[in-house]
Amino acid sequence: IAMDERPLESMIETIKLIRSVEPEFKISLAGRYHPEIEKELYNLCIAFGYQYPGEVKADREKAGKISTVYTCCAEARPNTFTFSPPAEAAWIGWHVMAGNYDGYLRWSYNSWTIDPLRDSRFRTWAAGDCYLVYPGVRSSIRMERLIEGIQDYEKCRILKEEFTQKGEKAKLDKLNELISRFTTEELVKQGANKMVENAR
Repeated sequence: IAMDERPLESMIETIKLIRSVEPEFKISLAGRYHPEIEKELYNLCIAFGYQYPGEVKADREKAGKISTVYTCCAEARPNTFTFSPPAEAAWIGWHVMAGNYDGYLRWSYNSWTIDPLRDSRFRTWAAGDCYLVYPGVRSSIRMERLIEGIQDYEKCRILKEEFTQKGEKAKLDKLNELISRFTTEELVKQGANKMVENAR
């Protein structure tokens, strides 16, 4: 069962209820990092800006648990709004690798507004927050750049494996150093386009 951005108190009570009925049931949460309930969550997707403590991430990995990150309407950057610099969508893939996350969650793929081809705004949310693709089998620059970031992530993962297997420590160290630059601080200083282009 999965919950989305629930407060800690609600999660504690919900977990108690779930465990009273089925102790082995897997629980997922997309939200803030709460150490009080982390061990109960099989799939924990933390909001951008929060970090898994190093030992927690390692323990989750050993236990076969999923630890991801997400962006939503709260983050001005990086994001995939219609007005976001397109390179930010690609930057996300690099940040996922830098943070050693298992993946990235975007809350909505095709929750279209009334007239999505003409107006991507929805109530108080940023324009484009509700969808990445358009009706009628239409992609978007945002979606294509996100795919680029996923491909970059996979290329880096493959290179890390190859360098490790071949004992090419210097190459592995150089790649890890490059990836480690994909932090929020560097995004603000350099911008996504410059960072992604320099990394490639």
